[in-house]
Amino acid sequence: MIAEPAKPHGPFGCVVLAPPTSRPQSPTRPTRDDQFHERLADWLLFMVPMFIAEQRNASDQEMERARTDALEQIASHGDDLQFGGKHQGSSRTALAKGFAILARAEGGVTALGVHACTVPHAYCPAQPHPGPSDAADAHTPETAP
Repeated sequence: MIAEPAKPHGPFGCVVLAPPTSRPQSPTRPTRDDQFHERLADWLLFMVPMFIAEQRNASDQEMERARTDALEQIASHGDDLQFGGKHQGSSRTALAKGFAILARAEGGVTALGVHACTVPHAYCPAQPHPGPSDAADAHTPETAP
């Protein structure tokens, strides 16, 4: 039996905060770096869905051009993105467009505290996953192989 392709999340995709990593958190007050990452994640949660919607009917050629433009902007001005400067706005926009492009990939993209995808997939942070007790219930003697 052939599995049906998953239905897309909708015009804005699915953009959520990624689960926290095992990186130790500051035991005291948040650092400047922590605050930057939190603000950047919030900004991406707002902007990436708009760029997903903007790109949803783009041709492969348009997507390739957008990918190249975002890559060049981030590579040339990534320091402005993080530390401020003349190109901060355009670099952050390029980052959000890059997330929107990568959201189309199988499994989406997870980086900088944000997950973005356009179709449901296994282990998506936005989807509930069965816990250990749910998995044990799934293999009762009646349904065990």
